[in-house]
This record gives sequence, structure tokens and C-alpha cells, in this order.
Amino acid sequence: MAVRDDCVTVFNELKLKHDKKYIIFSMNTAMTEIQVLKCSSKDASYDDFVDEFPSGSCRYGVFDVEYTDPKTGGQRNKIVFFSWCDDNAKVKEKMIYASSKDELKKRLVGIATEVQVNDKSGFDMKDVVDRVIKV
Repeated sequence: MAVRDDCVTVFNELKLKHDKKYIIFSMNTAMTEIQVLKCSSKDASYDDFVDEFPSGSCRYGVFDVEYTDPKTGGQRNKIVFFSWCDDNAKVKEKMIYASSKDELKKRLVGIATEVQVNDKSGFDMKDVVDRVIKV
């Protein structure tokens, strides 16, 4: 599966400049290439991010998670990769997204952890932060 170069460029801007809060990736209409679907401002919320994942479809996303380190009490940031394959998505689409995920992740250097989400309850922020802390 091809990954457009701008996917990496935009990810590196999020990682290094912190000028975005999240990025949403999707397949092109021919399902042959992963592309950037949307970039947020740095002021976007987690709820804004979650709203970008439509029912009956698949997407990838990265979110710059801010949390308090339980050991030091300091503020930390980690980039989390989300793979969204809604339970109601078409089987072929789910298979293509599942088989293409590793190619995108390999190109996005600096991801702390991955969260696989199949329904909206999987986006619970407390669970995401718990995963980040365990890394």
C-alpha cells in the first residue's frame, strides 16, 4: 500500500512543531493509497478528533495526548495512533485498512502506542492515557 509523502510531512510537523493536535488519514477513492484527510489546529479538542471517525467506515488518526505523569506530576505529551474500523464498515474496507495499517505506522516515526477502535466507546480518554502511561 502506498503512503503519500505528505502523510509523513504533516506528521513530522505535529511531532516537532506541535502546531496541530491531530491528523486524520484515509484511503483514496481507489483504495490504493493512504492520504491526509484532515489536520486540526493546535487548539482542537479530543471530542473534535473523535467526531472525525464516521460510523460505518474506517480511518486512521494520530492525536497528541497531553497527560499528567503519575510518577513526577509533570505534564507530558505522547502521540497515539488510532486505527478505526467501525463494526458496521464493509468487510473489504476493513480488510484493506487492517492490512495497510503497518505500512503507515512504519513511516510515522515517534508513535508512543496504538489504539484499535471498533466502536465509539473505544475512544475513552482515560483508557488511552492508561495505555500511554504503561508504555
